[in-house]
Amino acid sequence: MNNIRPCLRLVQNSIFFQGQQRFLHVEKHKDYLRLINKNDTMDFHYIWLRHNCPTIGKSIHPKTNERIVDCAAIPPEIKPEHVELVENEKKLKITWSKDHTSLFDLAFLTSNAYGKNRLETKKPQTKIEDIELIYDEKNQHETYLANCYERLKKYGLVVVRQRGLDTEDIIKDFLPCGASVVETHFGRIEDLRPDNTTNQNNDQLGYTNSAINLHTDQPFIADPPGMQLLQCIRSADKGGDNYFANARHAALYLREIDPNAYYILTTTPVHFHRKQKEFQSIHIGPIIEIDNDDVKQVRHSYFTLAPFNFPFWFTTAYYNAYRKYASILYDPQSQYRVKLERGDFVLYDNYKMLHAREEFTGPRHLRGIYFRHTDVWNKLEKFSKDKI
Repeated sequence: MNNIRPCLRLVQNSIFFQGQQRFLHVEKHKDYLRLINKNDTMDFHYIWLRHNCPTIGKSIHPKTNERIVDCAAIPPEIKPEHVELVENEKKLKITWSKDHTSLFDLAFLTSNAYGKNRLETKKPQTKIEDIELIYDEKNQHETYLANCYERLKKYGLVVVRQRGLDTEDIIKDFLPCGASVVETHFGRIEDLRPDNTTNQNNDQLGYTNSAINLHTDQPFIADPPGMQLLQCIRSADKGGDNYFANARHAALYLREIDPNAYYILTTTPVHFHRKQKEFQSIHIGPIIEIDNDDVKQVRHSYFTLAPFNFPFWFTTAYYNAYRKYASILYDPQSQYRVKLERGDFVLYDNYKMLHAREEFTGPRHLRGIYFRHTDVWNKLEKFSKDKI
């Protein structure tokens, strides 16, 4: 590198600057510009760059050095005609038009890099083969648990085929010694079937043959169980397929395409109200809960939402935000469609994944079991492929 002379090279909208111990280039994207220096990236919206243009006379008053451009007057769709790095002056040159050029100090951009090392979230895309595995008694049990761990960590769910009908044996797969499943107002294990006689408080949709749209479980309590396992004892005669969507991924994508909708859904509390004959519970909080700029938990349950009680001027805005989020979740490309057969099960993260089912006919029978996050991870982490 020390013998290479500094040079400029244009490749597909990217300009590379290469010199002694340096490698810097700039990329033009749809509505922002990306500077790359070694392993760091810095993203700047075009409107921000135009708003902070340092050109005297065009953007800065020659006597007072004050800005003379109101950002409200800048077209939101503004884009540069050309960008290049000026090597000797350590500047970024942006040509907006034939009579307007901005010349930025790279030091100024670095010190004001509000989009540093940003990871852009793409629209969710799913492949069923990513989450499926077939249980084989001949293979090592540790390998099976390692595969479950990897899929849960990466995708938020795992589908295991042909594991069998011994529910208690499956429970042991995911609980460390001394831990127990999470009991709810339904009991320890749910028998999700239309003719249910084994569970308490079975006056709810899960014990019918109706279709149920995407939702999380138990959003009406303060601390919902972190994971749920659904084991197929008998599949439906017709229908009854399950489908799942990664609510965390969808929320982060919503933040990319509609920050206002994301802000509304992460800051506006709503009432989740489960009201049954012998059980009631209410939890108040936003649909999307964030922590350290990441999605911590999603509560999404259309059938337990109490009536919204917002100011009149805000109500339509909330419905629009909710609809925008739902449009991502309900896109078939964002969903895993799963037909569980006898002996199969699916385990998923109840904080990150939404689940649903189609309407069905026949004596379909699934069992539902809840786990705590900490219990499942404590059991499975030691089976990570890096450790076995």
